[in-house]
Amino acid sequence: MWRRALLAVAFGLPIVAVAQPADTFHDLLVEYRCPVVDRLEQIYGTGDPASSRDRFLAITIPHATQSYVQCMFHDNNAKFYCEAASGFYFDAAGKPRTFHHPPTVIAALGRLGFSTDDSAGNFKIDLDVSDPPNFNTLADFMLKALHDGYDARADMKLQFNAPFAPRATSKCIPVS
Repeated sequence: MWRRALLAVAFGLPIVAVAQPADTFHDLLVEYRCPVVDRLEQIYGTGDPASSRDRFLAITIPHATQSYVQCMFHDNNAKFYCEAASGFYFDAAGKPRTFHHPPTVIAALGRLGFSTDDSAGNFKIDLDVSDPPNFNTLADFMLKALHDGYDARADMKLQFNAPFAPRATSKCIPVS
């Protein structure tokens, strides 16, 4: 690179900077990892681990049709079951299905390990939870599914639904 710059200067040619592609997943992690980890920690430590009732976190991309990932702890906190929106539930039960994600979405989620069969529900995966749990890994997985599958980006205002963790704690509030 420096040789090209020297040659350009020697011959009076303009130096053209090559734009580096933005690392949009890194930017998404910087913006959202802490609030997702914080909520997962709250959910993991709340409620009855023998029950999965209300022990979930759903993250939605607003104004994007069927673009969400929802995960819950179950099996005494040993498992983390996740679903990515398939479009199956877009229409009312018993009505003909009108929404299908393009193949690029299905392929991206498949690369992450989700089932790609949307004939009876959402795309699914059931992950083991380490002991002690690695909440960063779980949060990164959810964010990666949103990023790769549904084009989530750091500048979007993601929406969270978690009965046991309705908001992130103060540890995720940036200091001005």
